[in-house]
Amino acid sequence: MRSLLRALLIISLLPATLSFAQSNKPRVEKEPAWVTIHTPDYNDTKLDQEAEGGYVDLILDKQVSVGTQSTYYKRAYRIISESGVQNASEVSVGFDPSYSQLTFHSINIIRGSEKINKLQLSKIKTIQQESELNRYLYNGALSSVIFLEDVRKGDIVEYSYTVKGSNPVFKGKYTDMLTTSFGVPMYYLYYRIILPKGRDITIKNSLTDIKYTKSETAKETTYDWKQEKIPALHLQDRIPGWYDPYAMVMVSEYKDWKEVNDWALQLFPFSNKLSPALQKKIDEITKADTSIEKRILAALRFVQDDVRYLGIEMGDRSHKPHHPDKVFTQRFGDCKDKSYLLCTMLQALGVEAKPVLISSTYRKTINDWLPAPTVFDHTTVCVRYEGRTYWFDPTISYQRGKLKDISYPDYQYGLIIEDSTRALTAIAPQNNKGLIDIKEEFSIPDMFGTARLVVRTTYSGAFADDIRDDFSSSSLFEMRKTFQTFYTGYFEKINIDSLTYTDDDQTGKFTTWEYYTIKDFWEKEGSQKKCWFSPFVISGVLKKPKDANRTMPFYITHPARYHEEVIVNLPEDWNFSDMMEEMKCPAFTMRAHAAYAGRKLKLKYEFESLKDHVLPTEATAFFKEYKTFEENVSYMLSKGDGEEVIKETPKKKEKEGVNTGFIIIAVLLISGGILWWTQRR
Repeated sequence: MRSLLRALLIISLLPATLSFAQSNKPRVEKEPAWVTIHTPDYNDTKLDQEAEGGYVDLILDKQVSVGTQSTYYKRAYRIISESGVQNASEVSVGFDPSYSQLTFHSINIIRGSEKINKLQLSKIKTIQQESELNRYLYNGALSSVIFLEDVRKGDIVEYSYTVKGSNPVFKGKYTDMLTTSFGVPMYYLYYRIILPKGRDITIKNSLTDIKYTKSETAKETTYDWKQEKIPALHLQDRIPGWYDPYAMVMVSEYKDWKEVNDWALQLFPFSNKLSPALQKKIDEITKADTSIEKRILAALRFVQDDVRYLGIEMGDRSHKPHHPDKVFTQRFGDCKDKSYLLCTMLQALGVEAKPVLISSTYRKTINDWLPAPTVFDHTTVCVRYEGRTYWFDPTISYQRGKLKDISYPDYQYGLIIEDSTRALTAIAPQNNKGLIDIKEEFSIPDMFGTARLVVRTTYSGAFADDIRDDFSSSSLFEMRKTFQTFYTGYFEKINIDSLTYTDDDQTGKFTTWEYYTIKDFWEKEGSQKKCWFSPFVISGVLKKPKDANRTMPFYITHPARYHEEVIVNLPEDWNFSDMMEEMKCPAFTMRAHAAYAGRKLKLKYEFESLKDHVLPTEATAFFKEYKTFEENVSYMLSKGDGEEVIKETPKKKEKEGVNTGFIIIAVLLISGGILWWTQRR
């Protein structure tokens, strides 16, 4: 039902666009005269063993005529198994009908010495797929698809086409990233850029030493890159999102970040003229409170909570925001729309506010890239108030607390759109010292049956933002089920009895209380009864990569700051020596403390990540401290018949205190069967 309603919404919003798209079908023509035709030898099979999906890429040929705004592509791949017939028997090409025209030149199946023509315009279907629907983004892009008939193992599928036209938002300036390594093998790679005389580009290699050849005529300058037999680049596990191990050649007509800033300034013009409705909202905020800080917060909360996230990004709207009056009236917009509206409202309130272009994926990496508008994928807001700089992300909902409590993701670098900007700005983490404070108290009345668990968790900073959003977008039933699923990874017969929460609007803290019943609490193993205790939440945060011999950095959950206290009320008394452990490496710090008195065992843990990655040179130190974490922070209580002491394994460091047959032994609880804390969220 929701999908149907969403589809109806899009149709109602885009009648003109859909009508235009229906008349914009691909054409069939010969290759343009400016294209150089490459015909490599397709008989080489040395890289086939690295192929995935049942086919192997033979050629990727991309040629750009900057002057005519045309890009030619040629691709060929060999079907090497039956799965390749299933996976690669269609040709699909995407384009934006609002500014580009697709022209096919050839679609062939090469079978031995025979070349079979499969290019039939009547069989090409043009559809609107909207691949980013799950992110509430609609760009109007089309895909022209042809389903190839009679494809067989051993066939070579070869096709070529040209897309003419470029997004008008860039005003004809050219930028590109030419990838020279891939996750699959590539036999032949060709790139060509044809540039009109009088236009200059900057070229920069990243992780490659590939060289270009340059040729000139009276009217044009041409750059060519060629590469053969490129092996697949296999990624190691848990690499950070910002880390890009793929080699590439960057190309840009922008000389510096000032040029990019000057381009962006035209997208965000500010004036004092507001619609009556928007002005009325500004007046309401002004009259509600004399405090400038509270006015800033009121404007932020309005844009975050009352303007829903939805992007209509056809054509130049991929980068150009809608007018703030329109966004205010329709009550929806994407990141640039919401940021533009927030800046407009704050400026009307007398507060200095500017849009900030961000790469939410590559973050600090863009500081080493060539200047280009295309490196950014997100827009946020920079506010200067009383000598301090604040950063806001209007796409985050339900942020609470004072200005000092508002968290901002660790985007690391951004381009502040204002007249004085000459370079990217390093963004220090803002209020990322949020905390998850967990207290888990077990009440175990006897050695036979049911135990009780009460969990109180207090979230602050970004952690509070996340959990508040979860409760706002999910039913209480769904949240109860999610919380119970987390602990089911530890206790098979656990059942949640109730879940309550409070939300402090002034401090921004969010607190939950969970109440559980655990049946058959003691696990039976022969004549022994056992139970385990650990930093349940922290154990789900700290993970060891599978690839131990690192050549690439690996990801650490960051920011991650946790205090976890496990209290165990036991049915019998025993002796126990207190324990204190401290672990520290470039990635994290952790303290673990255990104390016992009056049938009450208290395990206290403090964990904090120091950064979001571990470099290969830091891996040894990480694995050393991780091993300490494995061996020392979790405990097993075990009791056998009579007064015997049961030792689980000689490999584990033992902490013993014996009375009524109990022993506490450090054990490893981190395993594939335990759910991550992120699944709980």
